[in-house]
Amino acid sequence: MIHTEVAEPTGTPMGAVTFVGFGPGDPGLITYAGSREVVQADLLVVDSPVMVEELASVGIEPLGEVVEAEADEVAQMVTAVAGGRSVVRLVEGDFFTEPRRADVLRRLLDEKRIRTHLIPGITTWDAALTYGAVVPTQVMAFCDASVEVPGDDSWPTSGTVIIRATDATIAEVVAKACEVYGRDTEVLELTRLGSTSQQTRLSTWAAIGAEPCGGSRFLLIGPGVGDSARSRVDWFGSKPLFDWSVLVPRTKDEVTELTDHLTRFGASTEVVATMSIEPPRTEQAMEKAVRGIVDGRFLWVLFTSQHAVRAIVERLAEYGLDSRALSGIHLAAVGRGTVDALARVGLTPDLVPSGGDTAHHLALEFPAYDELIDPMARVLVPTADVSVADLVQGLTNLGWEVDEVIAYRTVRAAPPPTEIRERIKTGMFDAVVFTSSSAVRNMIGIAGKPHAASIIAAIGQATAATCVMHGLRVDVVADSPNFESVAEGLARFADARRADRLRQGLPDTKPSQRRRRRRKDAIRRS
Repeated sequence: MIHTEVAEPTGTPMGAVTFVGFGPGDPGLITYAGSREVVQADLLVVDSPVMVEELASVGIEPLGEVVEAEADEVAQMVTAVAGGRSVVRLVEGDFFTEPRRADVLRRLLDEKRIRTHLIPGITTWDAALTYGAVVPTQVMAFCDASVEVPGDDSWPTSGTVIIRATDATIAEVVAKACEVYGRDTEVLELTRLGSTSQQTRLSTWAAIGAEPCGGSRFLLIGPGVGDSARSRVDWFGSKPLFDWSVLVPRTKDEVTELTDHLTRFGASTEVVATMSIEPPRTEQAMEKAVRGIVDGRFLWVLFTSQHAVRAIVERLAEYGLDSRALSGIHLAAVGRGTVDALARVGLTPDLVPSGGDTAHHLALEFPAYDELIDPMARVLVPTADVSVADLVQGLTNLGWEVDEVIAYRTVRAAPPPTEIRERIKTGMFDAVVFTSSSAVRNMIGIAGKPHAASIIAAIGQATAATCVMHGLRVDVVADSPNFESVAEGLARFADARRADRLRQGLPDTKPSQRRRRRRKDAIRRS
């Protein structure tokens, strides 16, 4: 980390610029220190708004203002720092090892009264070796031909060599490499580095084409590069769901855990909300419940979803209170999303069912009321406008007095964008993962049935039965009704499908890469 600091007069606002690297390709490749700076920055400067969307996909949401870098980004950041703002400049890869960024750092360090910090990221050179599964030799060289192709005397010729090119320079790079290394020299070509759609191809310099790839491409040569590729030492590209596009219809619960599991198996995910959260139709019941919390009328509050947590916390805020109003009450939570929602407001539940993530499991593990040790018997259960009769009956049988209150309503969401609906109907999603029966019904209601080519995965037998009821073929049913199990089931299916196709001598293609039949002419020649 580079740290320059100049003493400032007392009372002068002290701003700072911190460069944070993330990626390349995978937005999850960001250090803890980097993510903390991004969240806490007053001003986040990015190359594109897409960066912010990628951060959100891994749970990092900036609290400050977000702007795109201007043509003179140094002046932009200096102005912000002069106003006492904490600025973070987010870049892909590692800032310090990118030659084209050197002038930005030099100009900032030339400025007076500017504190500058660098938080290292993963360099694109390291990523190319790792994602390409290439073991480097003792001697290595990096050649950046992404902006300008080096002259004849600047090309490295020994050890492992990594060359970066772009669509604008690839033709000139290939022509020069044919002269320097020979037309028949093996080269490993990587495009879309570090993403779930990365392409890895072993070729020769003479066979590399100049077709645009939309970004940087990395070309690796050296001892063992060809042997590694042929022996399939490819930990990244050989993931069972690599390059699969998976649709996850979401109802009222978060599916971050599911998308995390799918990503680890190589998939890229698209989450479509099929349900939206609305306030209750009447406010009196919630107002009474919050007054009961403040007055100490409840021994327990049972949260069955993160939306219930949010509804109670927001209602407390209307009274000028925060989550500390719940500090003297026992809390129970169902599901990881609910536990995380409590953690975000500084609360830790006293009871989380270990046997499963449903209200039924909570009822099975909840303690019975004991008048000798429990000062009161009243329990508050804030829920959606969907009955949790099993939970209420279970608690009543244990001797508790249950106040069930509608904290929010669930309504069917608006249809997804036209592009998403077309991809669903035409089979451009390799798989669809349903996590509940309501997700099946709602998604078909707002977007139509998935194409028969898409693989259908269900989190349990009940969800699978709903799929069949709606005319869908179910390919995968999770062994256990949880996110990890359904993701593993889909991965096993993909592995078995791939092995079966190879045994039949068929190409290893994704479900969305099916051969499309030509439409028959509507009018035949007589």
